Amino acid sequence: MTIKNRIRFALAFVLSLAMVLAGIGAAPTYAQDSSTLVVGFAQEPDNMNGFYSAMAFAQWANDLVQASLYDFTDELQPVPVLIAEIPSRENGGISEDFKEYTVKLKPGLKWSDGKPLTARDLVFTYEMIENPANNMVQGGAIRDALEAVELVDETTFRLKFNAPKPFPEDLIGSPGLSSILPEHVFRPIFERDGTLENAEENQNPTVFSGPYVLREWKRGESMLFEANPNYVFGEPKIKRVLIRFFPDTDSQYAALAAGQLDYVPNVSEGDLPRVAASNPNLKLVTVFGGYIESLWMNLQEEGKGPRAGHPALKDVRVRRALRLAIDRETITKELLAGATSPTDSIYSRSPFENKELGVTPYAPEAAAKLLDEAGWTLGPDGVRQKDGVKLELRYSTTTAGWRNNIQAVIQQQLAKVGVSVILEKYPASAYFGTYANNGILATGQYDIGQFANNTALTNPANVTVDEALSCAQIVSDDNPGGNNWTGFCNPEMDAASNVTKTSLDPKERLAAAYKIQEILRDEVPLINLFPRGDNYAYNTTRFVGTIRIGSGVGNQWFDIMNWELK
Repeated sequence: MTIKNRIRFALAFVLSLAMVLAGIGAAPTYAQDSSTLVVGFAQEPDNMNGFYSAMAFAQWANDLVQASLYDFTDELQPVPVLIAEIPSRENGGISEDFKEYTVKLKPGLKWSDGKPLTARDLVFTYEMIENPANNMVQGGAIRDALEAVELVDETTFRLKFNAPKPFPEDLIGSPGLSSILPEHVFRPIFERDGTLENAEENQNPTVFSGPYVLREWKRGESMLFEANPNYVFGEPKIKRVLIRFFPDTDSQYAALAAGQLDYVPNVSEGDLPRVAASNPNLKLVTVFGGYIESLWMNLQEEGKGPRAGHPALKDVRVRRALRLAIDRETITKELLAGATSPTDSIYSRSPFENKELGVTPYAPEAAAKLLDEAGWTLGPDGVRQKDGVKLELRYSTTTAGWRNNIQAVIQQQLAKVGVSVILEKYPASAYFGTYANNGILATGQYDIGQFANNTALTNPANVTVDEALSCAQIVSDDNPGGNNWTGFCNPEMDAASNVTKTSLDPKERLAAAYKIQEILRDEVPLINLFPRGDNYAYNTTRFVGTIRIGSGVGNQWFDIMNWELK
């Protein structure tokens, strides 16, 4: 079956399934009325503590129940939430040398259980991030930068850093601070267990600061949230949010087309046309998301914790050959309907992208030549080999259908240059699981892994470079909370990353961002496929007016207080 025919078949299947669902009048087991917003998630969260999850869907669920100090709008403008004002040099919140932040909360804040939310909770949260016993998988940038956190008074705390920090959003805003921990809940747990890593509160939280509280979590089925009357902005107009989980995007889109869902985040570029065609009442919204879909190479060393990847991947010539052998242009045009285009930059579509680097072209002949030079020669079965080892790679991703289609095409393309590929797919909770929970990526159970990671959003400090590719973040037995699952380490890139985070000179920061892009282009620890926007779909017949949706890298629900259902 050709690529185009596969797309037509998938579209026909989804539309027919949607018509079947609508035709039989399938009665949902929830109240879809003016009080309940029904949302579809293609992945179930693995954790409800933002510091212990690498899943975007988990963070999106957390954003419903955990307030940020400040959020960003759909136009990437900062909006204070729990703080009185965003610290700056002008208002005295940031010191002249950018090494101290003094942060003031709004007075009278409360947790959902009515207890005061004060600066003590923030001091406790930063202390927990700093404590290595907690093995948090998020907050690495804060751990690296923070020297001390001090309580000034009940509404004020002060952060002291080891170097200038010109971007407060990376350390106190969304997405920099994953959650704020209620001290009265978590301190007793920490004092009892010596860590928060295994706290029941991570899976079944009871106290919240956001617009909603989690009322019920039916594993494998749904999460029910109810409005929090103690939220800083008051109780939301929409009284309940029901998130339903779907085993695949096809069934999710069918439920959306049939009117059984009001809102769906994370629509892939390739699915936008069929979603739009499935129901004339659906509105599609794209917000700059800062995600890059990529193929990540397992470069881990033997004996240091995670399984090491295929030995061929240690040779940069092999990694460059793989990039040359993949026709990314055809993938984006035929599988993604031309909604995006290939990139070699981890800063793609941001103001910090070095467009002069260009994009590596599809060149299978050049790929074959590089593989020959690296000593991987064609065997009698058409698969390359070296010293008795076949060039056969485990290529994994999630169960998302559009990703699995890309897998199949890349498998065919690599076979043309003598690289055999074994395709594997996993539920997202297992794929993105932590090292302690035997997550597929974290424990190295792959050679090539496909997923999207964050890139630059409001400044050149790139979270992918700073965490997912930094030397200090390599996951191991000694560093189980590390975010670098590839094992890639380049001290020169780490130094450039530090410049993007600490330099007060915009030109110097930009030059460092350009250096990072050059290193990644040359060393190829990952093959960037294409940038992805944050794409959302919602049913206009269910909402009063047009809703504003934020970037999923920040908080897509930033304006949910103003959402209203008919």
